[in-house]
Amino acid sequence: MRSLSLTLSAFVALAALTGCSKPADSEAAEAKPADAAKPADAAAPADAHKPAAGAELAAAGDPEDGCIHEEPKADAHSCDSGKQAAPPASTGHFGDPFALASAQPLAQVLTGELSSEPVKVTGVVEAVCQKKGCWMVIKDGDKQARVLVKDHAFAIPMDGKGKAAIVEGTLEAKELSKANVAHLKHDGDDTLEGDGPRKEFFLHATAVELAQNS
Repeated sequence: MRSLSLTLSAFVALAALTGCSKPADSEAAEAKPADAAKPADAAAPADAHKPAAGAELAAAGDPEDGCIHEEPKADAHSCDSGKQAAPPASTGHFGDPFALASAQPLAQVLTGELSSEPVKVTGVVEAVCQKKGCWMVIKDGDKQARVLVKDHAFAIPMDGKGKAAIVEGTLEAKELSKANVAHLKHDGDDTLEGDGPRKEFFLHATAVELAQNS
């Protein structure tokens, strides 16, 4: 009887030992690595999905879109070709010497038929390009013209607004597109009302003189 009890005790102990001890490879199989459930691309570099440089530039838009200078992509009149530094003085003579002796009020010149010959006009500065000083708007009475610096030969002082101006150059009537208007507003023209296309007088200047408006 005693031997039977010892046999049963040994069997119970062996069963308990077998149930509590698991093989090492079973534990390893059940314990999954922490990153086993991560997506395949989780370990990819942080910039793996970053747009290419070209795509970023395309999204930012072309800085010359709407440039008012002729054929900005092809010639030296590009909006990006203004290399002249801003003038150190806000008044004075800029550009070539005047070739014409006398000046006429802008309104008087614009009332008649436009000539292909150079003109010399007077007016008051209403706005100046705040990016490179490559254009300004002058006004005389109810008439105004946009002055473009011919060939980016010089820059107009950016603080020229309100000053009396004498400008020599050639006049033309020009259509502005919606993109032109947006570009000009971006460059600091606060004289433009609305966003639609319009017609303006352009004065391609070879010389500009600014003075304090008395």
